[in-house]
Amino acid sequence: MDNILRTVLITIGMVSLILAVGFCSQLPWVVWLWPWADTFSPYLFLGSIAAATAASLLWIGLCGELRTVAGGALHLTVFNTGLASSLFLLFQQGGDHNLLTGAYVCIAGALVSLTMFLWFRRYPLQNSRPMPLLVRISFRMFVVVLVLVGAGILLQIPNVFAWKLKPTTSALLGWFFLGAACYFLYGLVHPSWQKACGQLWAFLAYDLVLIVPYLLHFAVARPAQLPSLLINTLVLLYSGALAIYYLLVKKETRTWRKSSQTPAASELSVGDDFWPDAPAHPIEDDYYSELQNNEGSSATISSYLAGEGKSA
Repeated sequence: MDNILRTVLITIGMVSLILAVGFCSQLPWVVWLWPWADTFSPYLFLGSIAAATAASLLWIGLCGELRTVAGGALHLTVFNTGLASSLFLLFQQGGDHNLLTGAYVCIAGALVSLTMFLWFRRYPLQNSRPMPLLVRISFRMFVVVLVLVGAGILLQIPNVFAWKLKPTTSALLGWFFLGAACYFLYGLVHPSWQKACGQLWAFLAYDLVLIVPYLLHFAVARPAQLPSLLINTLVLLYSGALAIYYLLVKKETRTWRKSSQTPAASELSVGDDFWPDAPAHPIEDDYYSELQNNEGSSATISSYLAGEGKSA
């Protein structure tokens, strides 16, 4: 069953990756999924969401830590529920039936996400290493920033975001940020490194999609938008650096293996990322080996005593 679930997660991750490319390239077969354009391209942001989802699901599917799906499912539950409510309110104000359709789709997505959360949270963690201190501190900072920015965007407070947004895009971004805050908060309530891995992979993919557009926007942003643009860009740069360091550089936490190991690790057949891969060693082998050693020792003692007897 677990292998089937891992295959499903990898498949969904690959589909999300294709959607990410489609949104970022604004391909016609993807653009119709969100028919409300804006000065800030919602398709680029949707591409970053799809890329983050793909990175997290692919990592979970490959490593097998099914419990970590729960955090991402909680994020999507909050996001879809909030977005559905906002789209429904906008439909009542404007009468655009696309908004009502979008609200129904989000409700369905929320139900699926909630089911996934309740299902996968039952799984135990295979590796319960604690979350590094700097990661815990950073996650707390992310929660505060995401709540403030998400609430500000939903309330359409001027210049909270570095682009002027329409109500539909405000709902999309605001609820995504609030859902992400719940994702990081869930990781802090259960602070294990394996949960943080999925979150950092998602954040890294999100950063890689958006960092260049953010940097380019400095050339055209209005003075009033520069503070929020600077803060958002610094968060992207910091979170990306944090993810790269702990996922790919730091010896004790990186998720790839070096070919060379320390002597102790080589003896234990344990990689630098603490994934045991020692070959199976049947207990019967230990028994017969010990028995042979005892027989050899007995034979040596008998020979020695026989020699002493002859000498006497």
